[in-house]
Amino acid sequence: MSPAGGPGARVVAGLGLLLLGGATAGASGFALVERDAAGLGRAFAGQAALIEPASLAVNPAALPETATLSATLSALGNRLTAEDPDGARAEGGEGALIPAASAAWRGLGIGADVPFGLATDYPDDWSGREAALRSEIRSARLILGGGVAVTERLRLGASLFAQHLAADLSSAVVLVPGFEERVQVEGDDVGLGFGLGVHWRLSEDLALGLGYSSPVRHTLRGEAELPAVLGGRAGSEARLVTPETVTLGGDWRLGSRTRLLGGLTWTRWSRLQRLDIALSNGMTLTEHHQWRDTWRVSLGTEHARGPWTLRAGLAWDQAPIRDDAHRYPRLPDADRTWTTVGLGYAWPGWRLDAGYAHLWFPDRDGEHPALAYESGTDILSLGLTRTW
Repeated sequence: MSPAGGPGARVVAGLGLLLLGGATAGASGFALVERDAAGLGRAFAGQAALIEPASLAVNPAALPETATLSATLSALGNRLTAEDPDGARAEGGEGALIPAASAAWRGLGIGADVPFGLATDYPDDWSGREAALRSEIRSARLILGGGVAVTERLRLGASLFAQHLAADLSSAVVLVPGFEERVQVEGDDVGLGFGLGVHWRLSEDLALGLGYSSPVRHTLRGEAELPAVLGGRAGSEARLVTPETVTLGGDWRLGSRTRLLGGLTWTRWSRLQRLDIALSNGMTLTEHHQWRDTWRVSLGTEHARGPWTLRAGLAWDQAPIRDDAHRYPRLPDADRTWTTVGLGYAWPGWRLDAGYAHLWFPDRDGEHPALAYESGTDILSLGLTRTW
């Protein structure tokens, strides 16, 4: 282990924090759930119980029998401000575009989405530049799955997926008082995972769905651009496991026009208790994050009137960070509340959907370094669905 507080230690510490995130939007931690515009309008409530292509990522047993193709593009606007004890403020939020697409036919499905990601980007001269400048995590996932009817009302499903994860970091390192340099670290990997699901239609008006998505083990390998005094370019390696999830969904039809939806998701973020990072020049560091498992609770509704469908939703998303001592500028996460609305328009063989969400974050503090954080997120999604 490099000496605590030395420049080598700060370089590797920055890598560890980046690999744990950089996202300030979407679900808790560094997860993203923006897979379809209709789902956003109802706060993704009940998705494990809904028969639609986008359910592939949550519950492969809930894929439609009819040929259906769906594509969505979501725009995220993130506001993040960090304030130090002297009152100096720095803006670190950054927007992103998130694509997703899925298709189903006779209970089989294929889909592509972005399960993790986003970024923070602070000014070069801000007071916390030794902890973070620009941080980015990117991902892409390809999913294949299908469901089979066990009885008239019960379906079972399974899926396989390949997940690519990449991370990039820059930060400042003070070599001697008054002299600092910028460092850059990057790494990527592809891992495999699987999903399982159950869809149970209790009656014509009530359906339940339960889905499981496995953890994915990554070994992110890449390079670190270090100052010459620290050896210059070096290889980097960090092992990271993205968490498994269990999602329960309910879909209750109130007549022919209105439905109520509910969802509950458990995420095993407690896998991230510590992270060991190594550089090929011999510097290593173990970071203790002590993340906890989290819950997401969502409620939504839809009301159809002619070709139009109105949607609304509410969700609460728990953050995995236990306390201020484990909140860092690369991922200053906090519990968030979602308020969402949506609108859909259908005509023969087609449906156009739009969804909007505002995420409310409480003000919170971090200790390493000492900062106060304020943030908020807006999400707008547009989606098009074709059915044959």
